Amino acid sequence: MAHDLDQALKLLKKKEQDYTAYKFRTRESMAIFAFFDLAQEFATLNNLYRIAVTVIKFFFKYESCIYAIRPEDSALLLHCSSSEGLLDSPKPARADVTIHHSPYRAGSSYIFPIIGKKILADKVPLFLDNQILGMLEIYPVKKMGDHQFLFFQKYANRVGYNMHNKLVVEQSIEHIRFINQLVSDIEHNVITPNLYYKAFLINMKKNLNKNLSQLENINSILPKLELRKNSSEEEIIQAVDNLHRIHQDIDKKMEEFESHFKHLSLFIETLFRGEHFKTGGYVLKRRSYNFLKDIFLPELEHYRKRLTAKEIDIIEPQHLPSDNDMAIFIDLGLMAQVFANLLSNALKYCQPAMDENGKYQKYISYTIDIGAQESYEIQNALKFSLFSTGKPIPKKEAILIFEDGYKIPKDKIKSGSGHGLHFVNNIVQLHGGHVGCKPRENGNDFYIILPKSSAKDNP
Repeated sequence: MAHDLDQALKLLKKKEQDYTAYKFRTRESMAIFAFFDLAQEFATLNNLYRIAVTVIKFFFKYESCIYAIRPEDSALLLHCSSSEGLLDSPKPARADVTIHHSPYRAGSSYIFPIIGKKILADKVPLFLDNQILGMLEIYPVKKMGDHQFLFFQKYANRVGYNMHNKLVVEQSIEHIRFINQLVSDIEHNVITPNLYYKAFLINMKKNLNKNLSQLENINSILPKLELRKNSSEEEIIQAVDNLHRIHQDIDKKMEEFESHFKHLSLFIETLFRGEHFKTGGYVLKRRSYNFLKDIFLPELEHYRKRLTAKEIDIIEPQHLPSDNDMAIFIDLGLMAQVFANLLSNALKYCQPAMDENGKYQKYISYTIDIGAQESYEIQNALKFSLFSTGKPIPKKEAILIFEDGYKIPKDKIKSGSGHGLHFVNNIVQLHGGHVGCKPRENGNDFYIILPKSSAKDNP
């Protein structure tokens, strides 16, 4: 045999010795083979749980339960039992069912650890801290002999092997889904808006060339004014004023450019955080901010010029909560993009609407309220509403518009991917909040409800 197969040969000899020592009975071997065959046929963890308990019930007439460890807090949850089947929502394990590295007895039950493959333990840190994925409970058992005890210990290991593989697959799928979503978020929140600034830079270049020609003109006039003894003071003042206006214009353009740079840099730095790619989902970096001054108003100022250019008025609220009440614990970069998307939608879809006096108006307005939102079980919440005039969205459509890629049929001719509101919904939910849309008589009200968490509540 080739030398590079020596290691495989040693492993096979060890397995032959192990299987001989196990002395599994025919029914026990059939149970192992049946479990492996069926586990390979189905891809999901839920089906694996069902198969694992059903094999025990069919071949050995015992009841059994599968418990899995929840990665985020290491809580042990019951997922499936032979008596109840797969649970709609996993529930906490009984007090006597705990995580142990070794099998143990609890009342009339024997409980075995479900252990993942050691070789891959470093590949899925989200699921494996100590290589235990869960626990397998078998009951009612008056007494379990050494042979049967060994069999179920090995059976639990086989469950762990398959469970581990499916966890890896599920995590990989979630990573791919997230990366696909992240690509859409980057395209929608960074690349598409940046086209606006490409045009801005082209216009800025034209403006600078225009100013340069004026400077050259002034430069040619000034020596003549100095040579002419009868140069009027008015001509000199006019030349100086022109220089001053050019200077102001360039300063203004540079301020706009700097504002865009900071704005876009915040979005890019937030979307390209390494933690997102490692975990396969958005990782929030929360700090305490003033909702109005730090989050919404900078985005509103960023869009103000474009809103004005489309003759959309901005109606400021008459009453606002205090600065203390508007302190909120959020991820600034991601939440800023939420309001950028809302304002982008308002810019795109705001239309004139008739008011109660029969006059057509085209405007956006916003309100901020502080208090409990009992319908959403948020006791200490901030509610932000952005209203824009236009045709009210049908109620059925208002429920669907936060789904990825969904666009109201009548608006499908408009530009856009329908991704913006999905991003809004996703980020707000990550913060523990809710979003919604309420059609009004002369427009639509988009609202966001966010918990006013503190650093103490969210370490």
